[in-house]
Amino acid sequence: MKKNNTLGVVSAGDLNTAKAGEEMLKLGGNAYDAMCACLLASPLCEPILTSLGGGGFMLSTQKDKEPIVYDFFVDVPPKNIDNPEFYPINVDFGTTVQEFHIGCGASAVPGVAKGIWQIYEDLCSLPMETIIQPAYRYATNGIYLSKTQADFLKLLTPIYFSTKSSRDIYVKDGRLIDETHLFKNEAYGSFLKEFAKNGSDIFYKGDIASSIDKLCKEHGGLLDKKVLEDYQVIKKAPLKFRYKDYDIFTNPPPSSGGILTAFSLLLLENEDLGQHRSQEYFEKLIVAQKITGDFRKKYIDEFLHTNNLRDILKNDRLLDAFRDKFKKKINRFGNTTHVSIVDSFGNGASTTTTNGEACGYIIPQTGIMLNNMLGEEDLNPHGFFGWDSGIRLPSMMAPTAVLQDEKLLLLLGSAGSNRIRSAMLQTIINYTHFKMGVQEAIDEPRVHYENGTIFTEPPLHVSLKGVNDTYELKQFDSLNMFFGGVQAVSGNFDGGADSRRGACVLKVLKNS
Repeated sequence: MKKNNTLGVVSAGDLNTAKAGEEMLKLGGNAYDAMCACLLASPLCEPILTSLGGGGFMLSTQKDKEPIVYDFFVDVPPKNIDNPEFYPINVDFGTTVQEFHIGCGASAVPGVAKGIWQIYEDLCSLPMETIIQPAYRYATNGIYLSKTQADFLKLLTPIYFSTKSSRDIYVKDGRLIDETHLFKNEAYGSFLKEFAKNGSDIFYKGDIASSIDKLCKEHGGLLDKKVLEDYQVIKKAPLKFRYKDYDIFTNPPPSSGGILTAFSLLLLENEDLGQHRSQEYFEKLIVAQKITGDFRKKYIDEFLHTNNLRDILKNDRLLDAFRDKFKKKINRFGNTTHVSIVDSFGNGASTTTTNGEACGYIIPQTGIMLNNMLGEEDLNPHGFFGWDSGIRLPSMMAPTAVLQDEKLLLLLGSAGSNRIRSAMLQTIINYTHFKMGVQEAIDEPRVHYENGTIFTEPPLHVSLKGVNDTYELKQFDSLNMFFGGVQAVSGNFDGGADSRRGACVLKVLKNS
C-alpha cells in the first residue's frame, strides 16, 4: 500500500470506535480530530471500558516537535464525609471471583471531558460540531454492541444493576443489554450537543458540575463543585530513555507503567534473548518482570509524586545492581481501552482511558457513568482512601512511542491494569528485536509474572517447562483479555489491534 494514498491508520478497542476516527480522517481532519471523535464515541461502543466520567493520558508526536503527554487522569478528592457510599461487590470471571468496590463514594474527580476539550483547543483542525457527529449518531440512532463488548458488560452485571440511573440505560425488559439490543443513550447525545457549543466548562463549572455536586450530596459521594472547578489537564514532557538504538517516549510518573516498562527493557537491553519463543527468552523475560516488581516495591510505589523520580533511570549504579540481581536469578481483569492513530500530516496520538469498573451512578441528564477509581485496589496500595487529596491518582497506563533517528517507528498503548507493562514490554521486544510486523507483535502469546505466579497463554507452556519448580504456573486455554489489549500503529502506516479485547484497526485511504 502506497503511503501517499493513505490518510492515516486508526487502531481502537472496537470497530465502531475506529470508524469514528476514520470519518474524521476522510473529512480532512488530523490524528487529533480522529482521536477526539474516538474518545467521544468509545463510551457508547465500549461502555464498561471507558467514560467521560473517567480519566486518561494522551501521548502526542508531531513532525519536528518534541513529544508531549496530556495527563487528564483522575484526581483524589478530599474525604469530606465520614461514611461515603462505598461497598464491595463480587464479579465472577469463571476461573476466579474478584472483588471490586463501587458506590458514589468510589468516584475520583473525572478528567476525560476536560482532556478532550484541551486536545481540541490545542491540536484539532475540525470544528467540535463535526467531531461529535459519529458519537451523536450512535447515541441517538443507536448501535449494536459487539459480542465482545456485550460479554464484557455481562461480567459486571451487579454494577450496572446497582442504581436506577444505570438500569434506565443498560437494562431492557429486566435484563442487561447485549449484542441483540439496539443500544441508545439519548441523554449522552444531548450532552454532546451542549459540549460542542459550550466546551468542557459545562462539566466542570456549569449545570453538570451542579448535578454532580447534588448527586454526591444525596448518595454519599466526595465530589463537589470546588474539586471539579479546580481540576486541570497537565501537559508535560514524556519520560524519555534510550533502548539499544531506539528512543522511547512514554508516560512519566505519577503513572508507573512507563517507568516500569522502561526498567524491564533496560534490564534486557544487553542480554542475548535467544530464539523466538525459546525457553531462554521466556526465562529472562520472567526474571526481568520479577526484578521489575522488586524495583517497583522499593523505589517506585512510595515515590510516584516526587519531582525527580524520572531521573532514577539515569542512575547507572542502581541499574547495575539490579542487573546483577537479574543475572543471579537466571540458573487477572483491567477495565481500560486504548486508541492509537497516525495521519498523513506526520502526527501521532496514543491515548489510554479508563472508567475503572464504574461506580454505578449516571450523572443526571448526561448519560455519563462516573468512575470507581477510589475503589480500585491496584491504584490504592496504601488501602482505600489512603492517598492525600488533590493529587493525581497513580496509574499503570503508558501510551508510548518508539522512534529511531527521530522518525516514528511504533506508537502503542495497552489496556489491562497491572498487565499493561508486560503487554507493552513484549510487544516492543517482538517489534524491535524479533522484527515482527505490528499485528504479529500484538498477536504473539504473552507471559505475565506477578507475586510468585506466572500466567501464560498457549502454546508457551512448551517453552516454560520446569518453571513450575520455582513459580506457580497458571495456563490459560487461549489468548485472553487478562493479558491486556494493545493497539498500535507504525510510522509506515501499518497497524495492529488486539483480538483479546475485540479491537479493530482501520487503514484510511483517499477516495475510499
